[in-house]
Amino acid sequence: MARMQRLDLAGYYHVVNRGVEQRDVFLDTQDFEKFLDIIKIYALLYEFQLEAYCLMSNHYHLLLLTCKDNLSLVMKQINYNYTRYFNSKYQRVGYLWQGRFKSFFVHDETYLDTVIKYIEYNPIKANITQNIGQYPWASKLALDMEVDEAKAIEAMETKIFTDTSMKKQTLFLKSHFEPKEERAICIQNALKDGYAQTQIAKHLGLSDVSISKTLKIHRQKVRLFEKLRDKGIFWSYSKDMTYEVAGEALVIEYILKYADFDEIKEAMGLFGKRAMKKVWEKTMVSDKSFIKTNFMLARVFFGMDVESEYFKRQKNERFEKLKMLAS
Repeated sequence: MARMQRLDLAGYYHVVNRGVEQRDVFLDTQDFEKFLDIIKIYALLYEFQLEAYCLMSNHYHLLLLTCKDNLSLVMKQINYNYTRYFNSKYQRVGYLWQGRFKSFFVHDETYLDTVIKYIEYNPIKANITQNIGQYPWASKLALDMEVDEAKAIEAMETKIFTDTSMKKQTLFLKSHFEPKEERAICIQNALKDGYAQTQIAKHLGLSDVSISKTLKIHRQKVRLFEKLRDKGIFWSYSKDMTYEVAGEALVIEYILKYADFDEIKEAMGLFGKRAMKKVWEKTMVSDKSFIKTNFMLARVFFGMDVESEYFKRQKNERFEKLKMLAS
C-alpha cells in the first residue's frame, strides 16, 4: 500500500452519505452503475481517485484520494448529478441526500488500512454476504490484506474514524473555508461536520454573535430563494435545485430579472446593495430586453440619475463578440 500523498489539503478521505429519511437511493442495478459512472466522469475532471467503495441500498462509503484541495466541489457534483438522474428516473422532486456528506481525513497508513476494512465489511455487517468479494457493489482491496475481521467490526461499532487530534481538527476546519463559497455556507458545513460555533468563530477571528448573525441572514436568503424557486422564477433550472448549488450570483441575477418589487427590496436588505449592483452591472445593464427593468433598478434602488436612453446606448459585450466571430 503506497503512503498517503499530502499536497496541501489533498489526501485520502473517507466519505459517507445517506438517503434523506434513510430512504433507499439505489433501487436497481442501473442506479448502482450510474452512481459509479458519475464518479468516473468527475474523477477525470477533478483529478481524484476512487480507492475503495461500498454502495448500500440507502447510503454509500467512498475512499477518495484527492490531488487538489477540492473535495467539497467533487462531492457536490457527484451528489447533485446523481440526484438529477434519480429524480428524473423515478419522477420525484426534492432532496435525495440526508444532508451534506460527512468526510474524515485519513492521516496515516494504519488508519488507511482500517478504513478500507471498515468500508468493505459493510455488507458482512449487514448480513448481506459472508465474505469480502461477494457483494457486487463494493471494492475488494481487503482480499489482499491481512484482515482481522473482529477488529474491523469493532472499528465500525466504536466509530474509530472520528479522530479528534488537534492537528487533524485544525487542518480539516481550515479546509472548510478554502472553497470559493459564501462564508455562511462554509460555516454551516463546518457545523454539520461537528465543529462547535466557538471553534469556528476563533478560527475566523470573529465573535459568536457575528457567526450567529451570519447564519441568520443565510437562512433568510435560503427561504427567499426557495419561495422564488417554488414560484417558478428559476424556470430554466432543476425544480429541486438548492441555494448552495445555485450560488449567490445566480440567485441575485434571477431576482433582479424576474422577481417583483417587494422581493427585490427584500433581497437588497439580505445580499446588500453593493453585491446586487455588481451582479446587475455584469449581467443586465447591456441587455436590451431589460431596459425598463434596468431603468427602475437604476433610479429606485441604485440612486442613479439616468434616463431609459442610457440603457439603450449600452453595448452588449457578449453580442458584440459573437458578431465579431461570425464576421
